[in-house]
Amino acid sequence: KQWYQRRVRGLSMAMKSRELQSLLNLESAVIQTVQYAQSTLEEMSRDSEINTQKVKNDAQLFMKSVQHINEKLLQTISYLGEVSTAVPHGGSVYNAEKDFQLAHEQCRLVLDRLDKLNEKSKPRDFSSDCVQAQNNSIMES
Repeated sequence: KQWYQRRVRGLSMAMKSRELQSLLNLESAVIQTVQYAQSTLEEMSRDSEINTQKVKNDAQLFMKSVQHINEKLLQTISYLGEVSTAVPHGGSVYNAEKDFQLAHEQCRLVLDRLDKLNEKSKPRDFSSDCVQAQNNSIMES
């Protein structure tokens, strides 16, 4: 049981780590995109002659970067939607965790039932039963 929990937790942490790394990479891409925009605007706001080739290059890099960020954000949102709605997919351990929880609950129920059966199978003390029956009949009278 503990091995399985550690294994599932380890998989879950690996998935979280990979998703976190993906978000960190996306953050770097956003920073780079802002730098492209800054470079383009700085070149366009110059009082002297504007280097149109540099403006075009930086603007194209900006647009490509925005498209890349948009695609990655849509993928991340899709992933989070799948995980939160319990739809199985290749990167999720949700089903394994749910299966484990259900199996654990079933084991607990079986153990409880075995404990009850064990209590019923113990030899009874008939003298205490007789005393209890006498007390019940006295109370009823």
